[in-house]
Amino acid sequence: MKMIALGYSLLLMVSLGVNAQTASEYDDLYSACLDQAGSINNGVVMECSGEVAEQAEIEMTQRYNSIYARLVADSPDDAQKLESSQSAWRVYRDTQCELAGMYVGSPMYGFCPMQLNAARALELREFD
Repeated sequence: MKMIALGYSLLLMVSLGVNAQTASEYDDLYSACLDQAGSINNGVVMECSGEVAEQAEIEMTQRYNSIYARLVADSPDDAQKLESSQSAWRVYRDTQCELAGMYVGSPMYGFCPMQLNAARALELREFD
């Protein structure tokens, strides 16, 4: 029964990643990685989502640093708000993904950060 639930979870994650309503280049990168792998299994999901999560983390960090530097010069109070918001967001991401991994299945340890990092990178684009 646990194997069936894990298989269902894997299919759900793949369909969410490939058919997200608000597609981004991160969804495209994930889909391309899955396509390149051929068959999809937990290891492929972990590998592809981990690679895309790292790329989104890089963009997120670069954008955060740029925005923060600009705010420090223009509005130090707002820079502090951004710093607080980013710290709280990281706690949310880490806790949410830990729970998802424990209760949905191990591929969520890679898939969840990918989804949340990509979403945060896109959010930070709004500040530029």
